[in-house]
Amino acid sequence: MKERTIQILAALIQNFIESATPVASKKLLLGKDFDISSATVRNEFAVLEEIGLIQSPHVSAGKIPTQKGYRFFVDELLEDKEQDLLVQSIFAQHLAEYRLAKSKEIVFDIIRLIAQLSGNVAFVTVDDDRTFYIGLSNVLRSPEFILHPEKAAQIVEILEGRARFEKMLSSLEIPEGEVKIFIGQENLLEEISSCAMLVTRFQTKNISGTIGILGPMRMKYGFNKALLQNSLEMLE
Repeated sequence: MKERTIQILAALIQNFIESATPVASKKLLLGKDFDISSATVRNEFAVLEEIGLIQSPHVSAGKIPTQKGYRFFVDELLEDKEQDLLVQSIFAQHLAEYRLAKSKEIVFDIIRLIAQLSGNVAFVTVDDDRTFYIGLSNVLRSPEFILHPEKAAQIVEILEGRARFEKMLSSLEIPEGEVKIFIGQENLLEEISSCAMLVTRFQTKNISGTIGILGPMRMKYGFNKALLQNSLEMLE
């Protein structure tokens, strides 16, 4: 076969694979760098149909590959190196997205567990500087905040507003792997001056951020510090 005939066959098969509809001559020329007319394409179609590489599914339709046409395409026209590079690029991108999603899922599972075990609010700020928290109801049930609902309201406002809380967390200088404890007015935000906060930073291959515990000053400091330290080990 002539080189042009082979190129037209390859273009037809690729077009049909992508569209699942018969390929007419005008359709084949769209977006393709063929400096030929529709009539020339039809002539080439006739050659390819005569040797059994393409066929018409019904009258007046475009052409589709035959089994023989697919076999010729696979044996003679596949560009393995080009496709391998394409798949490597696509696979690497999707794998990175998958690993990031799984890492975030693990982090969220960890803060759920921390909130449950500590009886306080557990929070995490991940790469995009968005803070997620869970366990607010734990704090609101504490006697300190039942007796002083205005203090509870301030905590809710800070957590739900997020921006000031996130800015405060990003300003903290905490070495990776170290748990820092802020008690009462040591907190940088007045709204949580009735609380204690434990914070640490983490870094994995796929994700980094800040994780911590917020609750009343009457809390189990040693236990909560150990919770955060152990959570870092789970994130490695």
